[in-house]
Amino acid sequence: MSRFLTEEQKMFRETARRFAETEVEPRANELDGAEEVPVDLIAKAAELGFYALAIPEEYEGLGQNLTTACVVLEEIAKASPAFAGLVNVQMLLCPDAVLQTGNDEQKRRLLPPSAKGERLMAWSMTEPSGAANMGGHQTRLVREGDGYRLNGLKIYTSQGPAKSFLVMAKTERGGQQGYGCVVVDTSEPGLKSMPFEEKLGWRGTGTGTVVYDDIMVDPKNVLGDLLTGNGDLWPANAKSFIGHSATSLGALKGLFAKTVAMIKERTIYGRPMDQTQPVSHWIGEVQCKIEACEAMVYYTARFLDEGGDAGVLSSACKAWVCDTAFEGINKLIQLWGGAAMMNSTGVNRYFRDARVNMIAEGSSEIHLDFVSAAALDRPPFLTVQGQIP
Repeated sequence: MSRFLTEEQKMFRETARRFAETEVEPRANELDGAEEVPVDLIAKAAELGFYALAIPEEYEGLGQNLTTACVVLEEIAKASPAFAGLVNVQMLLCPDAVLQTGNDEQKRRLLPPSAKGERLMAWSMTEPSGAANMGGHQTRLVREGDGYRLNGLKIYTSQGPAKSFLVMAKTERGGQQGYGCVVVDTSEPGLKSMPFEEKLGWRGTGTGTVVYDDIMVDPKNVLGDLLTGNGDLWPANAKSFIGHSATSLGALKGLFAKTVAMIKERTIYGRPMDQTQPVSHWIGEVQCKIEACEAMVYYTARFLDEGGDAGVLSSACKAWVCDTAFEGINKLIQLWGGAAMMNSTGVNRYFRDARVNMIAEGSSEIHLDFVSAAALDRPPFLTVQGQIP
């Protein structure tokens, strides 16, 4: 990737690489096995400026672009795709949601502590009826007096040590239904975070159910228009889609480097493993996948950085890169044989974590529907079915 990076981006890459190699990698297996949220690593990532990376300087951020964020996420994912996934939420998704929909007062109140890691946020959207099936969601925000009353339940919320939740809820105004976003602090009476789930992948991210029971929301914590909030948030989602893609790319590169090192040291059937033709073919195939995924991630990131439409391309990138990276990781797993099945080797972490990227923030199928809808010049399936667009 160095062939296209600026000197400043190379500096951020080296910072992320040292952090990943010296602090994340040595503990990745332990955190995965214990399903432990690494509070100290989260704090260290804040010290290094990762959460401030994409926040404008006027809100005490570093003012970097999406390309730089992807470089950092890729390096962290080489050591732990799960931890990179948690960083993505704090680096891109939640801060940009505030940037896209918040007013100046909200930005000045919410973004500086987020940039410093003092008050991290979590994205709270998915419900038992699904994530993209927003028309079927049950969480409601109802106007009451000078504020709003929030009731509902969200699942699969990756929280880490978050102090605030960005909660998506169905709304109504003048007989018109919509979907909006509000900020709810964890200290609010009526908010209950249930015990974290045991998961296949992305272990150590603190994922679980959150209940919102009769919580009164002050208007100052309403982000944007409560009827059009979902559409207004799309640019933030699009950046996070590319963050997921960069994380999948990093996972593929991380396991690839480990696999190449292993192959060079092993013999199989009486000859060096790297001189066995099927092995060399598989390595060549995965290298091609890496090159293609890298090209798509950074082309898409630059396209958005230059003001391109965040729509179809971001969905295409997430669906294709996350699926293709997983295919490559699955091929590499085969080369490890039985060792890949042993958790102690740390190999299957990449397989399990990369699998999550094919579902988190919209399954590959949902994203492919957005892509096909554009190609066929029709509304996405969810809109056709009468759901909230």
